[in-house]
Amino acid sequence: MDLGAMNVLGLGSGMDLQGLIDKLIDVDKKPILMKQTQKIEYESYYQTFGSLESRMTKLMGDATTMLTDLNAQTASVSDDSMADVSVTGAPTSGVHNITVNTLAQGQTWLSTSSESSLTNNIISSGSGSFTYKIGTKEYTVNLDNNTLSSTPTTLQEFINAINSNGSGLQATTINNGSGYIVVLKTPEGTNNDLTIVQNDTNLTFGDNGNANVASSDADLTIDGVSVTSHSNTLSDNIPGIEMKLKKTGSFSVYVNTDYSKITKDMQNIVDDYNDMMDFISKNSGYDDEKNVADAFFSNSTVQGLKTTLENILMGKYGGDKSSISYLSDLGIDMDKTGKMSLDTSKFQQALQTDFKDVKKVLDETDTGLDDGFLNKLHTALYDMTDTNGSIELEKNYLQGKTDRLQEQIDAMNKQLEQERANLTMTFAQMDEYIGMLKSQSDYMTQVFDSLDNSKKK
Repeated sequence: MDLGAMNVLGLGSGMDLQGLIDKLIDVDKKPILMKQTQKIEYESYYQTFGSLESRMTKLMGDATTMLTDLNAQTASVSDDSMADVSVTGAPTSGVHNITVNTLAQGQTWLSTSSESSLTNNIISSGSGSFTYKIGTKEYTVNLDNNTLSSTPTTLQEFINAINSNGSGLQATTINNGSGYIVVLKTPEGTNNDLTIVQNDTNLTFGDNGNANVASSDADLTIDGVSVTSHSNTLSDNIPGIEMKLKKTGSFSVYVNTDYSKITKDMQNIVDDYNDMMDFISKNSGYDDEKNVADAFFSNSTVQGLKTTLENILMGKYGGDKSSISYLSDLGIDMDKTGKMSLDTSKFQQALQTDFKDVKKVLDETDTGLDDGFLNKLHTALYDMTDTNGSIELEKNYLQGKTDRLQEQIDAMNKQLEQERANLTMTFAQMDEYIGMLKSQSDYMTQVFDSLDNSKKK
């Protein structure tokens, strides 16, 4: 057989054999077209879930932004030389006027005699101790006049032992030109006064048994309210503010919170949530006429997402002592269609009048609990979009279906090409045979015609 004849099917028979092959192949191609339709549908579903995931990620990011802004309060002081201030909680915005009358200070005790050298023995013989109290807590430094012992013997060793025993008592020496005077300083405040219980050293301290410099507590007024503190570091006298006093005098503390920015953050969250719910609704239908379902139609993953978020929105927050318990108390509501709304006036009023409890509801009841609305929202969205989250698993499932369908389509196309090759070969053989028969028929016709012509002559 002349294989070249395969390139001109129908030449021998005069039939449209190529068209016949194409029609046969088209019939067998229908299952492939069905697979391709399914593949396009799953690819569309995958893209739709990807779009949902993007909306979830945006909502999660805006929740993070709002958490940051909730904790972005600032505190400043009118005169930096007077005090340092920092935000430690959820202070209320405003101005506080401070007047410091007296700073807290500790006692100062001086040794009544000097030592000529820091290496002098401070215990005459045997062993003993220097026992003292800071406030009500007792401490002991053991002593020994044996220079080979690890127990303090010299003046310097005695100084080092006091400074390292955690009592807060500070020991130093000052050379007055004649020798070394020992200086003992207690921590700030009258509650940290020094009481010497036992002294087996060669040293004596104080002025007739009293401190050379008396201790005192910080005495100040905050917005006209008298305050006494054992320390120059005041915590929560202004709720949410730590203040470290530096000197006496008057100054102001300014606490600022950008309520408008926080309100805008909440509006972004409401808008993100509503956009996501609209997207879910748009892709949850079913076309009865075309018998085609949208990506989210009766999808358990999406239904789980909606239920989780609704429970978070309707949850109780803030703890038992909070004046605010629900998002609705802040002007954040959800209607019958599942859409959120924000009453900005009510929200800002809550921020201005009870910021501490608002922060408990939105952030956390106590440090580290992460039990507020925004934290729970962020955690839920993160868990669903993480590598092993329900949304990612749904996308992986759809990608797997798409990949398997493509493999099936490739295999079926390969079979179809083989079928086309087989049909072409078969029809080519048939075409050649018919052509041969036709040639023989034409030859015989010519022979008979020639014989007839001969008889007529």
